[in-house]
Amino acid sequence: MQDWEKTLEFLGKNGWSYAYVKCIDLERGTDTYYVSIRRGEEQLISLRPTLAEAVNALSHLVEAGAA
Repeated sequence: MQDWEKTLEFLGKNGWSYAYVKCIDLERGTDTYYVSIRRGEEQLISLRPTLAEAVNALSHLVEAGAA
């Protein structure tokens, strides 16, 4: 299991549901990952070049909100 999968599993155990999609920019030839996590009315979204970066950014936002 990769780190981003462990992070999503941890968030899921803490009440967050998630979805992610790989977006392909055909003009630029690049990929972007759209990751959304939600808990009740809270929703956080991240767009990053890798899935790991997107999940990591959301994880930091969750941690900052809990502090």
